[in-house]
Amino acid sequence: MFTASACAADDPELLSLIEAMTVEVVALYELGPEARLSPLAPGARYLLARRAGQAVGCCAVQPIRDTGRDGLWELNRMYVSPAGRGARIATGLLARAEDLVRSLGGTSMRLETGIRQTAAIRMYEGAGYQPIPIYPPHDQDKYALCYQKALTGASS
Repeated sequence: MFTASACAADDPELLSLIEAMTVEVVALYELGPEARLSPLAPGARYLLARRAGQAVGCCAVQPIRDTGRDGLWELNRMYVSPAGRGARIATGLLARAEDLVRSLGGTSMRLETGIRQTAAIRMYEGAGYQPIPIYPPHDQDKYALCYQKALTGASS
C-alpha cells in the first residue's frame, strides 16, 4: 500500500529520487557525465509516492502548449526506487498522474521512455499508451520510444 500526493519541485525527497533515477539511466544507457535532464515547464506538477512513510516514487506532468493543441500533457520523471519496486507503485503513480491531468482539463498525455526500460514499456502499453513518432527533444535520441494516450472517460 502506498500514498501519492502533490509536492513542490524543490522537495528534498523528490530531488533525491530524481537524482537516483538519473544515476540509473546514465548507467543503463552508458551516458557520459554531461548527461542532464531537460528542464520542465513552469506549470509542471509533481507527485511523490510514499510507502510506510518513506518516499519510494515520483513523477511529474507538464502541459504542452507549443503544439497548439490544448489538453496535451507530458509525463516526466517517472521513477520508483528499488525499495518500492514490485508493489505496483509505478502503475498507481501513473493512474494518479492521469487523474491529475484530467482534473486540470487535460485530454491526452504523452511520454518518452527508453528501449532498455522494458518494465516501463510493459506498464505503459498495459495502461493503454500507444506508440507515436518520436517528438522533440527526443528525436535525436537513438534509444527513445514515445507513447500517447487519450484521457477520456472516468478517472482511474
